[in-house]
Amino acid sequence: MKLFLIWAAPYSQMEQLINKLKENGHSIPYWVGLYENGKAPDLQGTVFHDHYDAWVCEPAKGIDPSEFPPPSKDLIEKMYKTESIVLTMMNKKFDTLCVDERRHIYYNMLQYWDGLIEKYKPDAIIFPAIPHTVYNYIIYSLARMLNIKTVMFDDTWVANRVLTYSDWIDGSSDLRNAIEKNKKSNCSIDDLSQDIKQYYMIHSDKQKDSEPVYMKHYRNLIAGRKNIFFRRLKITLVSVKDGTIFNKLFRFALKQFRMNLKTEYESVQVPPVFSEKFIYVALGFQPEMVTSPMGDMYADQILMIDTLSASLPEGWTIYVKEHPGQWWLRGGLNYSSARYPGFYNRISKINNVKLVPIVTDTFSLIKNSQTVAVVTGTPGWEAILRSKPALIFGYPWYRDCPGVFRISGLDSCRAALEKIKSGFDVKESEVINYLKSLGDVTIQAYLESVPERELTISPEEAKVNLADKILANISK
Repeated sequence: MKLFLIWAAPYSQMEQLINKLKENGHSIPYWVGLYENGKAPDLQGTVFHDHYDAWVCEPAKGIDPSEFPPPSKDLIEKMYKTESIVLTMMNKKFDTLCVDERRHIYYNMLQYWDGLIEKYKPDAIIFPAIPHTVYNYIIYSLARMLNIKTVMFDDTWVANRVLTYSDWIDGSSDLRNAIEKNKKSNCSIDDLSQDIKQYYMIHSDKQKDSEPVYMKHYRNLIAGRKNIFFRRLKITLVSVKDGTIFNKLFRFALKQFRMNLKTEYESVQVPPVFSEKFIYVALGFQPEMVTSPMGDMYADQILMIDTLSASLPEGWTIYVKEHPGQWWLRGGLNYSSARYPGFYNRISKINNVKLVPIVTDTFSLIKNSQTVAVVTGTPGWEAILRSKPALIFGYPWYRDCPGVFRISGLDSCRAALEKIKSGFDVKESEVINYLKSLGDVTIQAYLESVPERELTISPEEAKVNLADKILANISK
């Protein structure tokens, strides 16, 4: 089979996987990867395209985009939903561009990738994760439209377990089959594999703070006082060298007197009252995969809150809390397309909605809430592990777990809240059955490694497991 490999990693990390695919009779006419030491790998029969070039609509070397026709009205209309998602996705790389300029870049990318797929006619396209970087989401959407097989992975961060999808929207049919098979098994904790058992024992403990390790990593990396000092020192030294120091100091001084994300948020925040009946809404980090594309139209998180407000049982409140990384992982406290001026004010004016301080303990909010609502975020999964129902508006990996209510609008939201109000509870036995099913169909691997993550297998073993899963899926 001819495979497109859309995997942003250098050859030194991909050699094992690429060789295994080729040894099994597959060719790779096109690979979007990463330069290594500023150079492209020399792979016979493969056109190499650097991820960062593709991201800004720069073609691969040797490919002339003018040989491909501009997208037709028919193609553009077939891809309207993709266009809508992509324009939101562009908040990450093209934040300052107006919608018309964003759309033109999208048309250029659509022209390139549609022409490229027509030229090479791949039998399957392989992604490491759910496509979420404009160009690879366009590739994915074209593949769906043209019925080209796709394979992608979703890192659950549950004991280094990875789910495999043919399509992230459809989810895992293997997992749903395993859930059905195990439904009446009454599995106990001892029936879980040792790694998942250990994970469950830690993360289901209602008395412990089991913050995800990736959040601890990024907080230590970016938000620590020592790192902030050295980062600012580096900026100062560079600014002195290039002569921009006075301009930057002037702009920094002006910022101290202007509204920013933190000051706007704090101007409308109120402390939570845990004796109230409330829904805990954990905002998702933006711009990122967890909201676009995985949230679909609910990448507009205010739409999610509006839907909850319109469905709210009498006497209930909605407590909204900002994602803790939003202020230090994307441009600091500056406004952006994802968090524009008035964003928090708008939320605070929705009926029965209150923003709580960002330092409010997540696990206390989960424990005291009636239910937790997210687009796709981890707090929804943390709620389930603590026997609390979750409302999800997008497509997280745990969507098929008992205790999860999938919301698509007012009717489904009202029905879910009525059920929760009437005493619905999450049964531990069903969650354990789900984890047993998850263990039955996932592979031991990981897509991201951080120092705080406890790895049970080596990077080489992880790549072998991923390659074996790719081979199994494309041979179906």
